[in-house]
Amino acid sequence: MRFVLCCLALFHVLLCVERAPAADPVAAVIDLLSRDDPDFRAIGLERIRYAAQGEAATRQFADMLAKQPPGRQVELLRALADRGDKAAIPAVISLLTAAKDPAVRSAAIALLGSVGGGAEVAVLKQSLASGDPERAAAKRALVVLRGDEAVSQLTSVARSGEVGLRALAIDILAERRARAAVPAFVAAATDADAAVRGAAMRALGKLGGPDEVPAMVQGFLEAAAGTERNDAEKALVAVCTDNPGKERSAESFLAIFKATAEADREALLSPLGRIGGPRALAIVDDLLADPAKRDLGLKALTRWPDATVTPKLLELLGTTQNPAEREMLLGALIRIAPLPDNKFNDKQKLDLVVKIMPLCQTDAERAKLLERVNAIRTVETFRFVLPYVDQPALAEPACKSVVELAHHRNLRDAHKDEFTKALDKVIATTKNPEFVERANRYKEGKTWERK
Repeated sequence: MRFVLCCLALFHVLLCVERAPAADPVAAVIDLLSRDDPDFRAIGLERIRYAAQGEAATRQFADMLAKQPPGRQVELLRALADRGDKAAIPAVISLLTAAKDPAVRSAAIALLGSVGGGAEVAVLKQSLASGDPERAAAKRALVVLRGDEAVSQLTSVARSGEVGLRALAIDILAERRARAAVPAFVAAATDADAAVRGAAMRALGKLGGPDEVPAMVQGFLEAAAGTERNDAEKALVAVCTDNPGKERSAESFLAIFKATAEADREALLSPLGRIGGPRALAIVDDLLADPAKRDLGLKALTRWPDATVTPKLLELLGTTQNPAEREMLLGALIRIAPLPDNKFNDKQKLDLVVKIMPLCQTDAERAKLLERVNAIRTVETFRFVLPYVDQPALAEPACKSVVELAHHRNLRDAHKDEFTKALDKVIATTKNPEFVERANRYKEGKTWERK
């Protein structure tokens, strides 16, 4: 029946268009939009999207917005957004000024983002101060807004706008990948406002390179201890390990580290360790050789990003008599062993895990290692873990790793009989209902989505 109605409606549209005066080609569409039947309106909305071209038609359609109830306003706004004609903007801004309905306001904002430009930044900026969903819609609209003028205006907000909006403007510019705004991020990295500093460091973590490292180091040092400094460190490390020009960025950081006053060097040891590399290791070796600075060297070494320091960690672990040092060194080895860092192949990673297990002195240490080993996705890893399911103190972490490995269909299917028996053992052993559910699904060849 619905199909028949659609066909009749389409015929009606064609008939109306044929009969409409040449000077008013949108009359049939306006007539359809005035109908209560949703099928007729749907055809009219499609005509707005893909037919009845021209700015004059757009303005006529947009002028209908003020006369529609909220639900139909949303429908019409979405159709006009798909149409992509800037001629609708004045009517949409008028609607946004008057409308109270959150869905209508969000749809109007989305349209301004999809068809507008720099001239609409001022309007959209006002909505950033509202609550969600309007605020979220405004942020998304400013991300997709076209043109260099939009970037320029957002950069002005980032530099000198209202305090509550500056951090948001920086986040938006970063999401736009607006490299022209990088100088503004640099200036904001040491801003008096913590939210602005944090946003600037996040943005530089995405877009920064060697030239921005000095400002990022200063931003890191000025960040408040705790979450802000941790986030600043992540951004600084990303520039030196992941971003284009990372080798030169790391060299810049090392040069700054060496020239930094002793009081600030201790704070920079954490990012130094996470950046890693041979030159950083030479600095750490010097610290380890000095009894007065050994703790600082260990702090950096135990944050290393890859397995290249494994021999050093094992050597130190074998000689230390200090319980705190031993805990740090073993924790670093447990973290590093299964890392997907391309320094070790899977066999070498598992060999390291096998070597570390006897060095663990408590069930908590052994459990941590068993929980991490499933990152090495091989049948040999599965066979290493499985016997620990029978040890009550280690059964749960072992069960977790068995089901994590079974999650990978290719590995599971290539050794189906072994995995089926192991999953039965997990079901009979674990007290975790999620592990039971996953084991049953994997036995049946089904997938499982992490909640």
